[in-house]
Amino acid sequence: MPARPEPPDVAPVRVGELMPGDVAELLGGDTREGEAYEGVDLGEKDLEFSTFLGCSFRKVGFEGAALRGVSFADCRLTDLDVPELSVPRSSWRTSELTRSRIGSAEVYDCGWRSVSIEGCRINYLNARSAQWRDVVIRDCLIDELDLTRAELTRVAFPGCRIETLDTSHARLRDVDLRRTSLRVVNGVAGLAGAWITQAQLVDFAPLLASLVGLRVDPDR
Repeated sequence: MPARPEPPDVAPVRVGELMPGDVAELLGGDTREGEAYEGVDLGEKDLEFSTFLGCSFRKVGFEGAALRGVSFADCRLTDLDVPELSVPRSSWRTSELTRSRIGSAEVYDCGWRSVSIEGCRINYLNARSAQWRDVVIRDCLIDELDLTRAELTRVAFPGCRIETLDTSHARLRDVDLRRTSLRVVNGVAGLAGAWITQAQLVDFAPLLASLVGLRVDPDR
């Protein structure tokens, strides 16, 4: 039995010299490489199944953009302020999202590998049926994180506060919640494979008792 969870193996993002990207040239299904987008609005653009390699996005408006199936590799997304970011069935590899505010993030059925999210405020993170491997979500405030039927391997949430976590039918392996503040957990059986502290175990005791049908005498 290991004494601690295996930590995520998150590789640094490799972004070289960038050229300014031209929004007018962006088309769904295209591959763009080594481009920087800053302070531009991609709302209402059809970018479905596009691929971005070694690109950066700073203060970019994604509201209303069609991003289903988009692929980010070695990309940086910074200082986003998006009421709704819809990127279902997308692929993120060796990429990072930092210092951003997102109302609703629709990332269900996504594949994340070697991804870092830091210093973000997210109201609702819908990661249903997602597959995350080697992911760190650090110092973030998330109102609701939905991991229903998701598969997580080597994922950590250091310094995060998650108001509601749903792990119904999730499959977790080496998921580190020891430095995570959790208020409500739904689907507690799906936490199997996660690491928590002794103090968190005490907090979860009523949920675990209910799960196995234990009745607790409040007077003893």
